[in-house]
Amino acid sequence: MNYSFNKQQYYDLLARLEQVMADHLFDPNISHIDLGFRIRDTKNYKIENELAIRVHVKEKLRGKEFERFSLKYPSRVIDSERIGCAVDIPQVNYRLHYSTGFSYWFFRNRFNESGRSGFFDPMKGGISIANEELSGFGTLGGKVRHLVTGDEFILSNWHVLAGSWYVKYRSVLQPARGDDGFYSQVVAEYSNDAMADNIDAAIAKINGNRKLINEQLGIGKVTGVTSPKLGMVVVKSGRTSKVTKGIITGIHGQRIVRYDRYDRIVKHIIHIAPLESGGTVSSPGDSGSWWLEESTKKAVALHFAGSNLPEFGLAISMPQVLKALNVEIVI
Repeated sequence: MNYSFNKQQYYDLLARLEQVMADHLFDPNISHIDLGFRIRDTKNYKIENELAIRVHVKEKLRGKEFERFSLKYPSRVIDSERIGCAVDIPQVNYRLHYSTGFSYWFFRNRFNESGRSGFFDPMKGGISIANEELSGFGTLGGKVRHLVTGDEFILSNWHVLAGSWYVKYRSVLQPARGDDGFYSQVVAEYSNDAMADNIDAAIAKINGNRKLINEQLGIGKVTGVTSPKLGMVVVKSGRTSKVTKGIITGIHGQRIVRYDRYDRIVKHIIHIAPLESGGTVSSPGDSGSWWLEESTKKAVALHFAGSNLPEFGLAISMPQVLKALNVEIVI
């Protein structure tokens, strides 16, 4: 389906979005807020060509349950009359896509045959990586260079390359410890992150033990960077789900995420849906992978979270990631 929208309606909704976030983002039942195409959760999560402010909820109350809730918590009620514009309330819960706990064992055993969980030399985007103290695995996103020093780094998520507020210097393993990586396979040292800018992104300085090249496994070279847009078709290479495609259905998103016992706002989020009903967008272990515009292979966003049943992905706009870390993609 080709998605289109009225630009004036888009700007009108964008003007309301900040107030909706201020009013509802910290509600414990809210999983995400953004601007995008309506999601019909009563019709198998069909994406419709109609713009709305979307307030994604963990649990959607109906009938008498909703009546009791609205009487008890009138300020938490979300509808188009109260908000003053078109609003959509899909029931979706999202979680970080670093693989730990049960998901670690499940996705390790199920997807080890992907060929992305092993040792790579040279290294490239789409393979297993994590800091030395994490038991699971994430994805190596790609290669960037500092705009001032010229040093070269791996770019992935903060929760993949760091994962804790208390340890500032950590070695990064390829493959990750959750994929049987061990301490002689250190390829980089955690250097800096963008969490102060509400962006789940970090860089680790390459130590020279192995080469990192500009290539996404199964896709090819990254050609540059571009801003995400509604209706854009994108592709990524992830450690667990391998090469997957999707379409951007939401932008300007924010959500509250718990990192190492502390809640943080994550900003500049884009929402990605499967191109076809029943398709796969992402899986636990894909955190840190880069979404590219399919037609140009330009980097669009940094994947960090998603949902299953329904199948959606969340990623952070790449131009904002690069700006916050003062780096550029090495072409």
